[in-house]
Amino acid sequence: DELARLPDLVPILRLCATGFKSACNGPMPVLPKILVVEDDDAIRALLVAALRREPFDLHAAVNGVEALNLTRVSEYAVILLDLMMPELNGVEFLEAFHEAAPESRTVIFVMTAFDDAMVRHLAPNLVHGIVRKPFDVPQLVAMVREVGLTRLESSPESTGDADLPAGGDDVLPTEPPN
Repeated sequence: DELARLPDLVPILRLCATGFKSACNGPMPVLPKILVVEDDDAIRALLVAALRREPFDLHAAVNGVEALNLTRVSEYAVILLDLMMPELNGVEFLEAFHEAAPESRTVIFVMTAFDDAMVRHLAPNLVHGIVRKPFDVPQLVAMVREVGLTRLESSPESTGDADLPAGGDDVLPTEPPN
């Protein structure tokens, strides 16, 4: 049952689907859009499975080209981006994404097992955090949930960025501390 993956919305969605309009009280809730960009099938499947348990509109891409095409038709609250991918790697994706949408408020977390210094100097204004592989899945899901829901709640007219959650040892900020 696909609805079982949205635990908080299941009772409302089931009532709406069966014709009890009074349970809906207006438009259906908008879910934050999350994009997972990962070429490794096992890691992508793990992330998708973990994130599907949350109230997200979840999309996945196997490389930067596919991800860039998805970002041209949808605005994402959060993108989880692998760096080392075929066709268009993570760094190339970041450059193309920033060129196509310089004012985007999408929060991008780069997932890598490599040195994060390369990402810090290439796109410090676009990369919001670096997630070291191997990562703690529940912690990553909690971080995406917090950021995704915060982005959803923030109004489009808002000029300030939403606060990002505090990460653990495997999540690094992109700015060095003062």
